[in-house]
Amino acid sequence: MKCPVCSDVRMREIEKDGVLIDVCPDCKGVWLDRGELDKLVRGVKEVRDDYDRLERSVQVNPAYPPNESHFEQDRDRHRSQGQDHNYNTGKGYSQNGYDSHGYDKHGYDKYGKPRKKKTMLDVFGDLFE
Repeated sequence: MKCPVCSDVRMREIEKDGVLIDVCPDCKGVWLDRGELDKLVRGVKEVRDDYDRLERSVQVNPAYPPNESHFEQDRDRHRSQGQDHNYNTGKGYSQNGYDSHGYDKHGYDKYGKPRKKKTMLDVFGDLFE
């Protein structure tokens, strides 16, 4: 298939998670065959439903009190044990227990805020990684 924008450039077909995507190597345009957008939207809806179900279960039974962040709890626990480490090193998210994006294993940042929900565009972006 030739690119509708570039006219004479042959597009590459990429299959990712059962979705066939046509990509133009010149203009980087992306085209979907009939029914492929429906597959993407259906996948996004499934992910959103799973996320909402998980979020509801966490809100019903929170692991930590909402007024105190994980950072403060860890700091206070170490201080009470005489292990007063300097958690605020100024080196970004290099503290133990946080991933490279600044979230702990429960999905909270160092201020106790939950991880941002993925939007539909984020899910589409994940397809091309």
